[in-house]
Amino acid sequence: MTDFSNPEEQERLTSYLNIHLKKDKLSLPPGDQIEELHKKYRNKWILLAVNIAAILFFGYSFYYDITQLSDTFLTIILVVFGLNVGLIFYQRNQIQELIDYLEWKKQNED
Repeated sequence: MTDFSNPEEQERLTSYLNIHLKKDKLSLPPGDQIEELHKKYRNKWILLAVNIAAILFFGYSFYYDITQLSDTFLTIILVVFGLNVGLIFYQRNQIQELIDYLEWKKQNED
């Protein structure tokens, strides 16, 4: 569990907020920022599903000799999509941590 009262953690999370929220959304109250982050969180699930579907599609078509792709090209595609899945998971975890931080911040301001 992250210690949200630590100033270094707050600075790190504020930089994440600057990355994940647009400039006009940063001026919103924490409750509205949480809603925006929930939307981004749902979008990450959609991106994750699309990337996993692409991996399965290329893997299936290669395994059953449906495609004419070479081994090297298929490996490159799978590595790129695999890295993309990993980065999406990382961003999803960042967004969830930001949601937890904003809920903590909102609770402590009241």
